[in-house]
Amino acid sequence: MTDFTEPGPAASPRVPVSLLVVVNSPRSGPGTLLPRLNAAGATTTVSVTADIPDTPDGYDGVILLGGGLLPSEFEKAPWLAAERLLASRCLAQNVPLLGICLGAQLLAEVAGGTVTGRFGVPERGTVLVRQRAEAAEDALLTGVESEFVVLQNHQDQITALPADAVHLAENDNCAVQAFRVGDLAWGVQFHPEAPIGRLAQWDAASLAAEGMDLSALQEQAARDEPRLEAASSRLVNNFVGIAAERASSRKIRVIDGHNDLPWEMREGGIGAERFSTGIPERHTDLARMRAGEMGAQFWSVWVPDGTPEPFAVITEQIARVREVIEHAPNALAFSPSARQVREAISRDEIGCLIGAEGSNVLEGRIENVAELARAGMRYMTLTHNESTMWADSATGQKLHNGLSEKGAMLVAELERQGVLVDLSHTSASTMHDVLDVAKVPVIFSHSSNYALTRHDRNVPDGVLRRLSANGGVQMITFVPQFVSETYRTSGARKRAAGQPYSPAYLADVADHIEHSCDVVGIAHVGLGGDFDGISSTPQGLTDVSSYPALLAELRRRGWSAAELSALASDNILRVLHITDSAFERARNRHPL
Repeated sequence: MTDFTEPGPAASPRVPVSLLVVVNSPRSGPGTLLPRLNAAGATTTVSVTADIPDTPDGYDGVILLGGGLLPSEFEKAPWLAAERLLASRCLAQNVPLLGICLGAQLLAEVAGGTVTGRFGVPERGTVLVRQRAEAAEDALLTGVESEFVVLQNHQDQITALPADAVHLAENDNCAVQAFRVGDLAWGVQFHPEAPIGRLAQWDAASLAAEGMDLSALQEQAARDEPRLEAASSRLVNNFVGIAAERASSRKIRVIDGHNDLPWEMREGGIGAERFSTGIPERHTDLARMRAGEMGAQFWSVWVPDGTPEPFAVITEQIARVREVIEHAPNALAFSPSARQVREAISRDEIGCLIGAEGSNVLEGRIENVAELARAGMRYMTLTHNESTMWADSATGQKLHNGLSEKGAMLVAELERQGVLVDLSHTSASTMHDVLDVAKVPVIFSHSSNYALTRHDRNVPDGVLRRLSANGGVQMITFVPQFVSETYRTSGARKRAAGQPYSPAYLADVADHIEHSCDVVGIAHVGLGGDFDGISSTPQGLTDVSSYPALLAELRRRGWSAAELSALASDNILRVLHITDSAFERARNRHPL
């Protein structure tokens, strides 16, 4: 699965819409679809044949492309079984779906219609399609000419629509050119993703056998290109708008990337039952997570550098997290996948995930990654405060000038096990080295921006820009010395000495969030407070109940509901979903 995310504009955040594009024919591919979707404000993840997921979790919409197949030819295309399940779940969950050619036929069959192979007259090249009266107020066809030009290359047809489908467009050679099932699923027989240059790939002899001349088709397509481009662009833009509207209607829940409560409970002798009854001396407990409208939390498990037998200590902390979850039934849910997080939120529970902070816990054995993954680890921070045999830390001795050779092997193993690589705490050289070799999106579970606060723990803009191509997420932290330059240079020292000082503020955190959006785009930004891992907090962000105050500040600055949802949860859910397939395939993994 490949992420084709484009960066957002430099001037301001834009509504992020995360779309899954399913390719059934690698030879033809997505054509002009990706740049059109990106230009309309969407980020896109492309899945090809065997890599197709069977759930839309983590996406605001799904597009199923065409291919020279019938939708039930499982022997030729075994991935169609997963694709049909994907389409049915889009219908059930009301996730916007656009089926193109084969994708439209698959949607029709899944919803109860009929597809017939080699039916009627073949359609090749540019043709005219006319909207039916039922399309007058259809969201997908809004702004498209009543009679518009499309590009065709098919002979199979939908010969019976599902009983509840709305018939939207037709022509004399193909009765079903466009239809809608329910409110948010569309099928189009034509190809809005295909440029006219694709005709150059067609076989002239095969066309001649059908009584068609390739040169004539190309000449006609060249004449029709302006109208074809107008209709295709409008349709694609409309679909992105539909997906954005649905995304903005969801209730916003916060998924935070980093919380150190497990260590504090261990060191303070705080029993699991107190999480539900209250831990006022800490930043986190159940009541305040509820007040903070939290949907999920990555619980950090870590061991101070130099601790004897760190692997045993880390596994004990994981067990402690599971114990806390067990003591809060119907309130917390172990949810190590995007699907399970969404399910927990739908039940009004708080999803719980685990991140291991520091590769020192591996005790030098890469084999320990698999065991931690089986226990539920969803990310590993490559370093903590000190450098390791795998990588250099931001604040430790520079041993490798970045990622070591063994560190590159560790990154590959983490990816193989479906574990996110977390670059918080690493040096800038390590960040760049990992981005050079990473095959899936990375995260920064709790890091802010060096351009605003010159602390080595923060992310330089040069690294941040690379998250666009990688598809990853920077989860902004609330650590005062990481978000306020004034506090970093004098406030922390004066506070320690008992002198008056200028604190960090909630607005400083908001500034870091907006800086990241300006540099890399809103689709790559999230939240990672580091509560219960810090001795003080910015004013206005007292504890985990304070997330609504932060979102209110961003709303005051002009953020839309869709933008807030992307920051709070959608972006990290997208990244989780991309790694979930590898996580599910990990051998001997602990059953969920």
